[in-house]
Amino acid sequence: MKKRIFIGLVGALLVLALAMPVFAEGAKEGGDAAPEWPTRPITVMLGWSAGGTSDTTARAVAQEMSEYLGVEIKITNMEGANGGIAYQNVYQAESDGYRWFGGAQVQATYPITRQAKVGWEEFYPFPAGMGATTIYVRTDSGYDDITDLVDAIKSGNKVVKYGSTSRGGNGSIFGEVFAQAAGIADKVQEVPYNGGREAGRYLLSGDVEYISVSLGDVSDWAEEGRIKPVLNLYDKDYVWRGVTFPTVNKYYPELEVYMSINPYWGIAVKRDTPEAVIEKMAEAFVYAVKQDRFKAALESRGIIVNPKMGDAADEAAAIVGAGRGWAQYDYGIVDVSPETLGIPRVTEWEWPYNETSANIRPWPAKAEELYESELAD
Repeated sequence: MKKRIFIGLVGALLVLALAMPVFAEGAKEGGDAAPEWPTRPITVMLGWSAGGTSDTTARAVAQEMSEYLGVEIKITNMEGANGGIAYQNVYQAESDGYRWFGGAQVQATYPITRQAKVGWEEFYPFPAGMGATTIYVRTDSGYDDITDLVDAIKSGNKVVKYGSTSRGGNGSIFGEVFAQAAGIADKVQEVPYNGGREAGRYLLSGDVEYISVSLGDVSDWAEEGRIKPVLNLYDKDYVWRGVTFPTVNKYYPELEVYMSINPYWGIAVKRDTPEAVIEKMAEAFVYAVKQDRFKAALESRGIIVNPKMGDAADEAAAIVGAGRGWAQYDYGIVDVSPETLGIPRVTEWEWPYNETSANIRPWPAKAEELYESELAD
């Protein structure tokens, strides 16, 4: 009897000894998640409508990351407030790596627009692609270029409606600054939609005369010849699949400074997520953006593959607050001055730009190393 008890005790101690390294590794970094993450599906809360550039990019990167991580990554479209509703939803969820934000990386504008209660500092951004902001008209509209559109509006005797992305988004800002520069601000009315794809549908139906959206939101319809770009917020003409996107410099060079409102698209995860999870996400992200299928998905919409992680990703997310925030304030779109939040104008930008940005929780060293070795130019 004593012999059986002794053997049982030895066996129990052996099991405990074998388990100790696992427990120790899972407990490193102050309680970080165990290394087996993920063990169940991940949900991406996508802040814009299906079919747009945010949706296209998030789905493309999620598909490849799912393959690497070995679990399903589900996309849930939660539209509204220029992505702010989805962003706030993720912020209020557990910091366990199972819920991500997806779409345009415009978190830095939310404290200015009041579209969410937190800004970019609370998340690690993983931007995957970027693109310009574009004004489109219907191909059968009779407008050969932007001057034809402006002349028609000026000579008309009614207010002309144009579609944009959510109020305060890049399409909304570009639409406003373009109207001011063209001298038609008192003759046009913005109609904000839940993303550029939806705005494009209303352009095709004739509900609006033109739209101001992200280039890739409806670029496939431009390729098909249903619509055409007449003004592109980029410093030179951009040619994609035989379609020329005319540079803003040709018509309104004073608007080039607003290129900083052009969006990055990708995913983001809460900054207090365990370090082990962030490291594995970084590995999966690097894998994803290198896949031909991912690159083809973005190219199909005219999106430029430009992935970032680490400090470079933080700056890319933060500078949007300077570019968009000041434009929104200067043109009366918002009443919160970025100055009250310590955000400088783009012309005065330096990184880090204030004490908060200099002291946020840094990226894991492994993520920084992966970016420098695998993605940085």
